[in-house]
Amino acid sequence: MSLTFVNAQCHCGRNSFKVGFQTSALPICSDLCHCTSCRHSTGQLVINQVRFDGIPLSRTTDGPADFTHLMPYRTSDSATRWFCSTCSAHILWEYTEPNSWCVSVGSLEMSEGIVKLTHHIWVGDTVDGGIANYLRVIEGYELPRYSAGAREKETVPLILPVPISEAKDNQNDILAAHCHCNAVRLSITRPSALSALPSSPYPDLIFPYISTPASKLDNPEDEKWWLRPAGVEKPTHYLAGHCACRSCRLTSGFEIQSWAFVPRKNIFFHSSASQEPVELNLQDDNLRPEALHRYVSNPGRNRESCRRCGATVFWWGSERPDVVDVSVGLIDQSQGGVRAENWLNWHKDRVSFSEDAISKTVIEGLVEGLRQSK
Repeated sequence: MSLTFVNAQCHCGRNSFKVGFQTSALPICSDLCHCTSCRHSTGQLVINQVRFDGIPLSRTTDGPADFTHLMPYRTSDSATRWFCSTCSAHILWEYTEPNSWCVSVGSLEMSEGIVKLTHHIWVGDTVDGGIANYLRVIEGYELPRYSAGAREKETVPLILPVPISEAKDNQNDILAAHCHCNAVRLSITRPSALSALPSSPYPDLIFPYISTPASKLDNPEDEKWWLRPAGVEKPTHYLAGHCACRSCRLTSGFEIQSWAFVPRKNIFFHSSASQEPVELNLQDDNLRPEALHRYVSNPGRNRESCRRCGATVFWWGSERPDVVDVSVGLIDQSQGGVRAENWLNWHKDRVSFSEDAISKTVIEGLVEGLRQSK
């Protein structure tokens, strides 16, 4: 049997290996999973993993890959997820029934011609359809949207009715979010007067860094771009969007990272030492939540994840320490759905750093779906 080997790695590079795919079967058909376990254990709205032949191999010796810098996390009796102990990228899945391995597509050095997305699974877990509402067509092929696994063949409509009881819950002034192991639990409050105090340059989501003058990106008019609706006296929502940059991909293991931009003053952390949530503090080492693991992906750029399950939680930078990116996959779907549209205003004109995407066709499909949904 002829195998095609593809290299894979996490962002920090401490985990670097290769995986083999049966050459005659390429591209390997794969799904996008929206299940509750995947979302809350990774922080992503959707994950994409693909099965390969054999075990992960060393790139230099052809022996088994070194797992020294990987942390195991079990989400079921038959599945162990392996994430980097340094940058927290979820890069491998180990299954016992049957014994097999999968690799996160975002960690591969190439995916075009290797992986072909063919359908969505567990869309029912999202309550509102999640990102499957936007990523509908890739290269002219419409992806089926299965409520559970593909074997059941039960599909879901594009518009899912949110149960009345859950929709009412979403009218409250607290949006809950948590990782899979519950070591990280957040409460997000509605915009207030404090939400407009920070100043920040524009993100690539609004103005592409590759083509926008620095004088514009600096936000000289001090627009509070994270508050929505824009320009109103009492905003009620926060801006949210999707990113395809290399750093997000390699620190998560996945091609699409979804962020909500929330002022730090509106984020409260549930500490095990206190019954009441406390205001989030990320800069003071004495006040930082113990459950968070910090990784500096670039100078002045910080990524926070759960120490126990590896879920992506925050991004924050020295240029805007008081407006934090919150990983949307953590949001409690029972409050009206994973997109939390009663709280978040999704940007539909662009995917951040789409020019950096490893799979151009996937991001092009997402961009087109976002624009069509406006």
